[in-house]
Amino acid sequence: MTTTVTVPPPTVFFLAENLSPTPRNLHSAVEALARITAQAWAPLSGYPGSDTHWRVRCLLCGWEGTRFYSHLRRARPVGRHKGCLPQEQRQAKLAQLAAQAPAECHCWVAHPVTAADAADVLAAIEQARRIDDSHGLTTHLRRLLGPCPAAAARALAVKQATARS
Repeated sequence: MTTTVTVPPPTVFFLAENLSPTPRNLHSAVEALARITAQAWAPLSGYPGSDTHWRVRCLLCGWEGTRFYSHLRRARPVGRHKGCLPQEQRQAKLAQLAAQAPAECHCWVAHPVTAADAADVLAAIEQARRIDDSHGLTTHLRRLLGPCPAAAARALAVKQATARS
């Protein structure tokens, strides 16, 4: 008797389970990661979409909880959360963090920070989706959506790459 075992595709940490890696979702996720990084938030779960709670960590004080991305991208709520830095100290801390943000990726996973590299990664993701290569898809999604101090440069590269096509 032969037993068939179905192995589910790997969960991609960078997108919520209900989001497939479509070009639109990927572009939105890259932009969201750049925006929340600029506002001193770090994701603790995959990008869920705009009007859904997202588990995040405050990079100003370490608080963890959920916020709507639609609020985070507009730097709302103004009060952030209980126990965070006072508002008068926040802008200086955000400016300090922004000044430290690199334009180049030095991670062990090569995140794309040029339009050409972003276009290559997007094409590799599409190819992996087309041939149902879950390992390749996960690898390239990690390059596109994995944590990176150069998230803003990556978002700009993806924007430039998708504007060309």
